[in-house]
Amino acid sequence: MRSSRLSSPAAVISRANPIRLDQLSNPFGPSPLVLDTLAADLAKPLDRATLFRTLLEQLTNVVGLPASSFFLANGAESILRSLYLTQRDVGPVILFPPSDPEDLRRADTLALETISISRGSTFRPTLDLELVAELPPTAMAVITTPNDPTGTVAGSQDVVRLARACRLVVIDERHGGYQAQSLLPLAREFDNVVVIQSFETWAGLAALPFAYAAGAPSIVRKLRDVSEPAEPSAAALIAARATLNDLIGVNSTVRRVRLERSRLYRMLRKLNVVTPYPSWCNFLLVRIERGTRSEIDRGLRDRGVSVHLPSHRELAGFIRVSATYPEETDALKSALIEISRDL
Repeated sequence: MRSSRLSSPAAVISRANPIRLDQLSNPFGPSPLVLDTLAADLAKPLDRATLFRTLLEQLTNVVGLPASSFFLANGAESILRSLYLTQRDVGPVILFPPSDPEDLRRADTLALETISISRGSTFRPTLDLELVAELPPTAMAVITTPNDPTGTVAGSQDVVRLARACRLVVIDERHGGYQAQSLLPLAREFDNVVVIQSFETWAGLAALPFAYAAGAPSIVRKLRDVSEPAEPSAAALIAARATLNDLIGVNSTVRRVRLERSRLYRMLRKLNVVTPYPSWCNFLLVRIERGTRSEIDRGLRDRGVSVHLPSHRELAGFIRVSATYPEETDALKSALIEISRDL
């Protein structure tokens, strides 16, 4: 039976100031240099071609690939749509659920056949040699790492196996700023591997979306052939350039989020109402152990805390909780302890 009783005033989060643990963007926002540069640059005439060229030069220096290996767009979704278009009338798309539901919707919209390979109980894709041998060579594999909503990463060995078996392997690293190591080196080694990286989440630029695909020049040319890229705005180009100029500062906030994620994980492990799963992203996938997901969600919302409810059928008993600030982790703990008393 759920009680309407709330915790003490010190522990209650005001409904007027809800705690958003359902969001993906870096809670510390973009680099201060982004705001300063936008204020200065947008006040004067801009040459968009120069902005584009300057940013591309920065990317070649940071990533270590030639300019011909980059496809720039106004977000990861724009790049993925273009990649899916290259697969029309070619072969199926291989997906690894549970992952972003938009991957499947995108394939359905373009009438592409899909092959689903489950991530299993650990939510990490495991590709044995026998399974890979059965994959059609015309397939395009799309794998998100770290994965949303599970936070798990793909192993380089599994990606190499996919690269040897499939026409194209797309590695979506839009949340990659939080993981320990990028799989970008595989785009240098294999001419059928493309890596998508975005500044939308880890760099706090959700309002100014910018992303790029890095891969063989032949892949980039094909992307440009199938569709006109939805190019980033001038403001997004400026913000991305400023972010690259302050990677030390941005990465310091990423480290703070990682530390809070670890603290959040340890806190949740001590409660008997939920079980958190390890994650390489800025959130945790959390299994409900007592009560139902709707009861937990309703109890949290009553206390001004929002979490994400994954829509995947296999995750009906899970929530996704983002790491933000210590005081918000503490508020979540207080809320869950109080909810557990009424279960």
